[in-house]
Amino acid sequence: MLNTYFDPTSQNWKTGEIYQYNNLCAITDWYEIYFLDLSTNQFLHKINLRNLGYDGRPRIGGNEEWLYIPVEENSNPRHDYDNTWIRINMINYKIEEILTIEDKGSFEAGFESLAFWKNPKGEQIMFFQNRQYDFKNRERRIDLYACNMAQGKMEWQVDSFTITGNTSVFPIIVKEDRLYFQGSNEAFCFSCHDGSLIWNRYFPGEGFFRANAILAEGKYILKSESDQMFAMDEYTGKEVWVNENAGSSQSNMVYHKGYVYYETDQDGLGVIRRIRVSSGQYDWTYFPSNYPRYSNASFGLSGIAIDPETDYLYSNDRIFHMCIKLPK
Repeated sequence: MLNTYFDPTSQNWKTGEIYQYNNLCAITDWYEIYFLDLSTNQFLHKINLRNLGYDGRPRIGGNEEWLYIPVEENSNPRHDYDNTWIRINMINYKIEEILTIEDKGSFEAGFESLAFWKNPKGEQIMFFQNRQYDFKNRERRIDLYACNMAQGKMEWQVDSFTITGNTSVFPIIVKEDRLYFQGSNEAFCFSCHDGSLIWNRYFPGEGFFRANAILAEGKYILKSESDQMFAMDEYTGKEVWVNENAGSSQSNMVYHKGYVYYETDQDGLGVIRRIRVSSGQYDWTYFPSNYPRYSNASFGLSGIAIDPETDYLYSNDRIFHMCIKLPK
């Protein structure tokens, strides 16, 4: 272990989401933000958002040296949820308030799925969704926004565009002048220029809450909470392949050299599996090597990471951190 950091004033971390810019790393614990230098293994700085009049949220995002966080303004009674974006410079810790969207009637805002794109003029466009809940009337709505950071205005917005009124919170994927977005059981492709819908797919009975989407080899790939995995043509949304036996998954997917890797279950154990993107067929499954010596050894909760240079996969089987050499 190179280094470890423990904050004695906050002994019950609620999350731990990470954003990295070069050697600088930011870790959030809802309202407390920790900054570390990965090259020197040093703790650099801590910001408590509550001391600034905000309450933070579990997910963060970033663009270059700026860390973006959706927050709630504690002093404003109309801001019952996270409907303000702030950003923190990871070099000098300067804090800027970017925008606020007032709650609509009894709906309470919730910003998620941050992504960025440069338009033909070279202006930075910030994309995000507003997941709104009307707790009193038990209603939901989802709006999609594009904010022009250079001009300080909304470029466009798409109101209440989902069938279910619900979505995943995973980041939007941007490629060229298109953005890809996963609903609770839908897939969308929008134009980055004006928000016009390019294509939309609906999957009744499926759920895309727990695994991120992958855009690779001309395909938009979604893993359902059922056993199915879907691949759509990135330009048209038409089905390329479906694997009905991919297995359920509770964590992230990673694309690496022609394959999608993910955690799933087989024969009562959590395993790591890969599927070939070109065909949708799987050809490798890795069982926890520490079982049955440790009866609770199983993959599925920690997620995976792959080093693109060494072809090593990193994960955790609930007992040990593991480094696994991928097959050719």
